[in-house]
Parts: sequence; C-alpha cells; structure tokens
Amino acid sequence: MNLNTDIVSLLAAEGCHIVGFADLCPLPREVRQDFPYGIAIGLPLTGAAMAANSQDSPALYYEEYEGLNRELGRLATLTASYLVDRGYKALAKTKPTIVETPDHRTLLPHKTVATRAGLGWIGKCAVLVTAAAGSALRLIAVLTDAPLAPGTPVTASRCPARCTLCIDVCPGHAPNGRQWSVGVPREEFFDAEACRTAARARAKDLLDIEETFCGLCISVCPFTKRALGYR
Repeated sequence: MNLNTDIVSLLAAEGCHIVGFADLCPLPREVRQDFPYGIAIGLPLTGAAMAANSQDSPALYYEEYEGLNRELGRLATLTASYLVDRGYKALAKTKPTIVETPDHRTLLPHKTVATRAGLGWIGKCAVLVTAAAGSALRLIAVLTDAPLAPGTPVTASRCPARCTLCIDVCPGHAPNGRQWSVGVPREEFFDAEACRTAARARAKDLLDIEETFCGLCISVCPFTKRALGYR
C-alpha cells in the first residue's frame, strides 16, 4: 500500500491536484500536536478573480475565497477520515481548530506544512508561492501519524531579489523587501499588523465587510500571473 499515492488519488477524484506530504518531526511537539507528518492540500483561485482584484474589483475573489475555504474543510475532513478508517490517527486542521495569537500567528500555519512538503516558499509578503498557482491558492493541512513519504522541504525564498511588485502595491507597506528563509522571523521581512490594518480598510471600502481581506500582493505576483495565465 502506498499511502501517498492513495491520498493523491483520493483528492484528485474530488478535483484537487495540489497536495504535498511533510515530515514535521523537526518542529516542536507542541506545535505539531505530537503528529510526525502533515499533508498540505491546496486549491487555486482563478485568473479572472485575481485580475479583477488588481483593478479594485475584489468581489469575485472574495466569492472564490469563501468557497475554496469551505471546500478545503471538506477535503481535509475527507482525508483525515480516510486515514482514521485505516487505523491511523489524523487531525484535519479546519478553521475551528486554529488559535490565533495577539501578533496574528497560528501555532502551525498551513504554509509551514506546505513549505516542509516542498510545495513552495514564503514570498516577500509572507504568503506561500508555488509553481502550480503562484500565490493565488487557499491551503489547509491534515496532521497524522500515518507513515507518509515526505517531500523535500523548501528552505529559502525563490523570489527574484530585484522584483518589488508586491512591495510597491501593498497599501500597508507591510513588506520591506527582505527575503524569507527558514529560521528568519517574520518580523524581519513583513509587518503583519500593517497588513491587517490596510487589508481591513480595503475590505470595508470595496466590499463593505469587516474582515482582513486584500490580496493585492497575490494579484500582481509574476508567479501568480504565469501560473493562472493572465496579465
């Protein structure tokens, strides 16, 4: 039995083609909730939504964002149930299980599981960047003790040092241009509070919602444009 292949097939049958497997053992036990492995599951947004968002029309992006979040919760629960039915422990990291700290962190971000699975790296705006969808994707994670074959972790940014598009477009001036690598504190390259404040202001102005929602950095990212096929 090859669990990796079985899980990839399970998710592909549901229309999901972005999945990676991570060795979490190097992380503290309390962070990974004593699970040795993680599964990162992703769903891409559309180029139409991202292009419109870059033109101050975020309604389609918001609609897709909400829909993908719901679908990811279903896929994570499906995956965890699949593993439990085969005698393993598994925990779907759906939204109710996430506890955010006062400095806007989660104990184990989905993107950490994704980088350890080899799906991508953290860009200058502290979002996951992938070959499959650029940074225009939603993520979720499943933790498990099932003996998965992990991917090769990505440990440093692959964003070109000279690219400043996400920096220039950020209304909160949150990124400072420094690059991510494993072990570099987020505060050294990205101001999460500035991002949150500006994102909430933009969401209120354009969508009349009280949420932290922006995505301009995602929309202008060259990796996103290349993956989703828009200009």
